[in-house]
Amino acid sequence: MNETISSLILVVDDEKPMRRLLEQVLRENGYACWSAEDAQEARLLLQQHRFDLVLSDIRMPGESGLELCRYIKSAYPNMPSMLITAVDDMATATEAIEMGIYGYIIKPITNSQLLISVANALKHSRLEDRERDYREALEKAVREKTADLLKKTQDLEQQKIELNELNVALSVLLRKMEKEKEAVEMRLVKNVTKCVLPYFENLKNSRLNESQRLDLDIAEKNLRDVVSPFTNTISSPLLNLTQSEIQVSNLIKQGMSTKEIASAMNLSTNTIMTHRAHIREKLDLKTKKETLYTHLSSLG
Repeated sequence: MNETISSLILVVDDEKPMRRLLEQVLRENGYACWSAEDAQEARLLLQQHRFDLVLSDIRMPGESGLELCRYIKSAYPNMPSMLITAVDDMATATEAIEMGIYGYIIKPITNSQLLISVANALKHSRLEDRERDYREALEKAVREKTADLLKKTQDLEQQKIELNELNVALSVLLRKMEKEKEAVEMRLVKNVTKCVLPYFENLKNSRLNESQRLDLDIAEKNLRDVVSPFTNTISSPLLNLTQSEIQVSNLIKQGMSTKEIASAMNLSTNTIMTHRAHIREKLDLKTKKETLYTHLSSLG
């Protein structure tokens, strides 16, 4: 690659003949040049142009070339610079190199020495530019990838939270539906066992012909078949009672006395008292002071 293409060089030297000579050699070899006679003029040109290289004498009136290079390194950190000196001062050379200049040329300068030094400085600068561009592009890609991964992680966390909330809501809904289902089944079983089946017993004790009794048995069996799937899953104290005890319990809940219940069921008061005793025992009320009416009312 030809390093002279589009390369703009600033020559800074207080000696006009030297400045003109450097400009002539560089232009003859394809470089574009600007020149300044001191550091102050150089600073003004630096504000107006983007130079690819600054070539400065060290010893100049006012601000030295070393101070100018130090300013360039601070204000334009990516702009390369080189120093020219007539004195082989090892301390100054060491300071200049540690500061990061691209070359240190000792006068008298030959054309080949100048061109080789300039070409090497420009090549070094372009390699650094490419390395810097690559590093910046890599850092940008890493930042973007990191940001993308972070966003995906945050999205996954949000989805996890939403799924957990949904699971909780579904669990609550399922428990509610299960309770409602159990309540419906309980009401169905209780209504059948308390309000329907007892009257089947009464009908059986009435005067029925054989055909009527058969129909009644079939109807009772079918009704029991309807509620039988629920009786295995429903836990209710009333399910342990006989049909007569369930009928007595239902009448107690209605507020009827023993005598009234006996009359309604066409049974003796002693029989009703026996049923009440059995009901209390099955409901674990034998040793408790709670009345049957109160307890049965609490069962719904």
